[in-house]
Amino acid sequence: MKYDLIFDLDDTLIQTQAAFRQNIDLCADLVYEVLGGKVIINDIKEVFNKIDLELIKELGFSKKRYPFAWGSTLEFFIKKYNIEISSTAIEQLQSLAKMIFQENVPLQSDTFIIEELAIHKDVASMTILTLGEKDVQTKRVMDTGLVQYFDEVIITQKKDINIYFELNKKLSNPVMIGNSLRSDIVPAIDAGMKAIHIIRDSWSYDEIEHNHRIDSIQSLDELKLLLFGNLVNQ
Repeated sequence: MKYDLIFDLDDTLIQTQAAFRQNIDLCADLVYEVLGGKVIINDIKEVFNKIDLELIKELGFSKKRYPFAWGSTLEFFIKKYNIEISSTAIEQLQSLAKMIFQENVPLQSDTFIIEELAIHKDVASMTILTLGEKDVQTKRVMDTGLVQYFDEVIITQKKDINIYFELNKKLSNPVMIGNSLRSDIVPAIDAGMKAIHIIRDSWSYDEIEHNHRIDSIQSLDELKLLLFGNLVNQ
């Protein structure tokens, strides 16, 4: 049986969450300095995370959301503690936040398996399906150095059941592989596809309640045994 393998990008193939955590540390440190040390770092991060998650409803995964969430975080503390700051502080903070979109995000250590899967006799095709803005995600895909192993790259603003319905109709035997239960796994299964959850360093948004029995792996190199041993849920 040949498989059409569909890979998520962020946190599945590249270490996006780790890169964001580094940027969050830098931004939180700047907010701490601007506020004169009146708020502890952990409280700054907690407020930012709450604002950032809430903004997904309005801004989705546009590159505007992340720096805007940092600007809103600083404004929250300015109002709460009635602190006066320089007029350029929010601009400096947002500029620092935007640096995340210029970074070369490192590959996950197990992506060596991609080249092997691309030439496997039981793999019909390989696709990257990634969520976000075209310019940001195109850069991240190209930075991987893996694009030559994939038949197609799909960049979408929404990873919901509808895109998985389309892929299930288009491909003969699709299998979605990703770290996000919310965006990669549950909607793929709901659309009638096979799906494999890779356990990665993720953020809270990726979690979602479900009633599915889900195949999980710790590393991409487990895919060969799971797929070609016919262990994937039918």
